[in-house]
Amino acid sequence: MYATPPKWMIKCLEAVCPESLLDEVEGDLFEYYACLQKKKSEVHANRKAFFFILRSAPRLLFKKKIHQSTTIDMLRNYIIITLRNIKRQLGYSLVNILGLAVGLACCILIGLYVEEELSYDKFHKDSENIYRVNLTFDSPQGTRKTYTTPSALLPTLQREFNNVTDGFRMLDVGSFSPVIVQKGANKYKEDRFFYADSTFFDVFSFKVISGNPEKSLVDPKSLVLTSYTAQKYFGDEDPMNQTLRVDGTDYTVTAIVEDVPANSHFQFDFLSSFSTLSASKKEIWGSANYATYIKLSPGSNPENIETGIRQKVAETLGESLGDMQLIFDLVPLTDIHLRSEIPNEMQPQNSITYIYMISMIGLLILIIACINYMNLATARSVERAREVGMRKVLGAIRKQVFYQFMGESAVITALAILAALVIVSLTLSPFNALTGKALTIADLANLPVIVGLFLTFLLVSFIAGAYPALSLSSFAPSGILKGNFKRSKTGNTMRQVLVVFQFSISIFLIIGTMVVIKQLDYAKTKKLGYNKDNVIVLPTDKNVNENFQTIKSELERREDVLGVSIASETPVNVSGGYSLDVPGIIENAISVNAVTVDKQFIENMDIQLRSGRHFNDTDLKLVSKENWEAREYAFIVNQQVLAALLIDEERILGQPVNLNGREGEIVGVIEDFHSTSIHRKITPMVFFIEPAQYNKLFIRINTDNMQKSLLAIEDKWNAIVPDRPFVFEFMDDEYDAMYRSEERLSNVFGIFAGLAIIIACLGLFGLVSFAVEQRNKEIGVRKVLGASVAGLFFLISKDFSKLVLIAFIVAAPLAYWLMQEWLADFEYRTTIGVFPIVFAVVLALVIAMLTVSCQSIKAAMTNPVETLRSE
Repeated sequence: MYATPPKWMIKCLEAVCPESLLDEVEGDLFEYYACLQKKKSEVHANRKAFFFILRSAPRLLFKKKIHQSTTIDMLRNYIIITLRNIKRQLGYSLVNILGLAVGLACCILIGLYVEEELSYDKFHKDSENIYRVNLTFDSPQGTRKTYTTPSALLPTLQREFNNVTDGFRMLDVGSFSPVIVQKGANKYKEDRFFYADSTFFDVFSFKVISGNPEKSLVDPKSLVLTSYTAQKYFGDEDPMNQTLRVDGTDYTVTAIVEDVPANSHFQFDFLSSFSTLSASKKEIWGSANYATYIKLSPGSNPENIETGIRQKVAETLGESLGDMQLIFDLVPLTDIHLRSEIPNEMQPQNSITYIYMISMIGLLILIIACINYMNLATARSVERAREVGMRKVLGAIRKQVFYQFMGESAVITALAILAALVIVSLTLSPFNALTGKALTIADLANLPVIVGLFLTFLLVSFIAGAYPALSLSSFAPSGILKGNFKRSKTGNTMRQVLVVFQFSISIFLIIGTMVVIKQLDYAKTKKLGYNKDNVIVLPTDKNVNENFQTIKSELERREDVLGVSIASETPVNVSGGYSLDVPGIIENAISVNAVTVDKQFIENMDIQLRSGRHFNDTDLKLVSKENWEAREYAFIVNQQVLAALLIDEERILGQPVNLNGREGEIVGVIEDFHSTSIHRKITPMVFFIEPAQYNKLFIRINTDNMQKSLLAIEDKWNAIVPDRPFVFEFMDDEYDAMYRSEERLSNVFGIFAGLAIIIACLGLFGLVSFAVEQRNKEIGVRKVLGASVAGLFFLISKDFSKLVLIAFIVAAPLAYWLMQEWLADFEYRTTIGVFPIVFAVVLALVIAMLTVSCQSIKAAMTNPVETLRSE
């Protein structure tokens, strides 16, 4: 076995020797070293070999410098040639750059949106260890999920589990009825008012500007304001220790926090101490009104706590639950915004499904843009063939030609990214209006966005440039320079496949847009079982509730007021959960939603009474007795209650029931109506009278002159209820708000489907241009032989029409299946039908033909003498 030089000597050689000569020189060194060692000693061989490297170093370093200089010159040459090609073929280059820029701009905008959506609640310290406890009522009649829990839950968790390090309870008052906050003569309706335990800031990391976070929520009637709210009420004054009047009670400002970040799953303007509430005085399991958040020690398993709390509830409540189970689940804080399964969340959230769909749209549009580049680059193969041939004759190897075309792809991608950033800056405001976000140009400077842009640059450069580079670098110079070069059938087929893929994506997006629009139209025009039109809703308080009959009488004197009612919730989105016990019919209570109403609510809302009677004055008197036990309730139920009890309407009337301790009988049955989004099935519903729980006032208005009526009603309201501002919302706006996510998805689908078509047509326009250019002489000959303009148009366009029809055959089944899956999320839904599919293919064909016609008609009308004079 031959001896080898020491590793340090080999490293020295590698440092001075050009890479292209290293194998040869290293081989010589090994032979020389082995020969020296064989003749004498290892020390002698080391000395001689080292001097060999020293003698050779100047010559090797000079060659290395020349090699590096050549490489730099070559790179410079590649860039110059790329810029020259862009200038020479300006139209082609603009199509490429614009197509890529639009695709990249879409991706950047969607990336900013998705990044912001995925960042929700991650700004809190130790957010990965914070959980919200959700509650599921599970019974044979069904399940009901809520984020509200009993007041006793948090103290129990802190006593029973050592790994629950912190926690707090929170009550969202605004979800029931907005409060009236007063400073001096100014009164405002505030619906982002919360009560929270003093440990709120131990769990959440909202930044406190003034005050002590540890003590700010300890004392009753303490108040924490956001900086915006403090400015609204106090201006330039120092708000600390000042007083605000909340629903007639004085509260003291104890702290100011920065405005809640937009990527928080709940927004608040006011935080008051939980100790203000009577619920803080005792632990109650019988009602669930409070959101419970806990922080676990690192490494804790939330499943162990879920199991333990279920066991504790079973021990505490025992047989009182009957066949109903209370299931407590720990939901990671960062999952609430996108993965919540709660039908009536604290505030509207998004869905991870929609994030996936929007991300997919952005990716598909980028792919379409990349396909444009690939198609147009390979379509120009004839024009670039001679260049490739000359380069190869002059000594360029395939790898160098490949690098040249990849370099062109990188330069065009870089230019496209710069153009995309300009497009993003111009379209960010409309995009914010579309998505309801507040994204800014500064968001582009975030590290994840910068890294994403760099990776996108590399990926797009490779994807868009790899196939053209491989295709063009493979040309044989002999055939090219003899003039025998022809386009390969494989290349033509690949281009056709890519065009089909482009239009498949476009057709898929068009079908998706039409289906989403159709479902939204179905939701907005579906008969809901009540009349939501021309109804304004105002929050109430104790004073309004007690004087409701006077307010009602005064308002109904006006001819433009068709009816006035009051209730605990609007029929649009009922969340109140109760247990209905029906002795003699069913052994265990069933879970129902229930709303307290006035005697004319059902009539004023146009809810249809199927059997029995409406509420009357006697019912109101019987529930107004001061002695709770002496009260007698009348209940009106919907058809779903009958279905849950397996009983018909005749037997249910007069049936004694118990609704969470309220004894009474069922006096009527109403038609089912949608009391929440059509995502969910209609639930068992109970109406009853209980004035103490009223939260909303409803005024149905004549539509002859809405603005005039509202002004007159405001004057009347201010005269009757001077302590509450006339602040209202329309009931149909509340209904529309439930479908805001779907509406945004529809808008995103529609806009990006349009962009996909435009980008695809840019590519198609370029391909048609080159196809016409290649068939100029054929078209000239056909014109000489008598071909008509229409005939030539048909000749050129038929091949592209076939590609669009193939794309339709590919896309339609996939779109139908995916949109059917999307519709399955709605309990009540439209059918896809034929129209969206037919509309998509017709629209794609029309747009494609218009694109083709621009070039084909121009070519067909060209004088054949111009194209044949050289023959």
